[in-house]
Amino acid sequence: MKFILVSILAFLIIDPTKIAKINSAKKEAREAYMKGEYKKAAAVYAYLADSLEVREDEVMLNLAHSHFQNKDTANAIPAYQSLTASAQGHIRSKAQQQLGILNHQQGKLKEALGHFKEAIKADNSNVDAKYNYELLKKKLDEQKKKEEEKNRNKPKEPSAYAKKLKQQADDLVARFKFSEAENLMNEGVKRDQSVLYYDDFINRLKEVITIDKSKSQ
Repeated sequence: MKFILVSILAFLIIDPTKIAKINSAKKEAREAYMKGEYKKAAAVYAYLADSLEVREDEVMLNLAHSHFQNKDTANAIPAYQSLTASAQGHIRSKAQQQLGILNHQQGKLKEALGHFKEAIKADNSNVDAKYNYELLKKKLDEQKKKEEEKNRNKPKEPSAYAKKLKQQADDLVARFKFSEAENLMNEGVKRDQSVLYYDDFINRLKEVITIDKSKSQ
């Protein structure tokens, strides 16, 4: 029994050298982050988590923040996702909030709204999450309203003229003459409103033209 007791006590004793390394690494990572050296901060926090086996939520959250500030979404997203199961509400809230921001940046607005909502549920005092939720909800509601109005005003069927015009535009697109195709459709709208039946096609042309212009600059 004595041998077992001694073994247990020896196991519970924390290596003071390791403690010093941990404290030093935390300080180095924190200072790097405050200086805007996010790549270095991420490396040191990763060292804390992987080599020194410090899996504290605060350390993992700071690691995720460092990836986020470094625009390393490939590592930031799974890092935040792992913290959504944290026992600490404020940690879960911050992780959900950041996932909402990342989804918003990627154009995934509904997913972003869901994350902001979860952030509020995890910590009702998270003012930033509440602000983001209300702002995005208003944006989505406005988009929905515009879409509904658009569908109400959209012609149910294109005229024979509109169909012929669309075919001509398709031929131009096949020859990569996107601007000419867009001009053709826009002029057609002035003559016949049923050409708006192809408004999705016209909008795609605008997007392609915008992309081509940005590439040429």
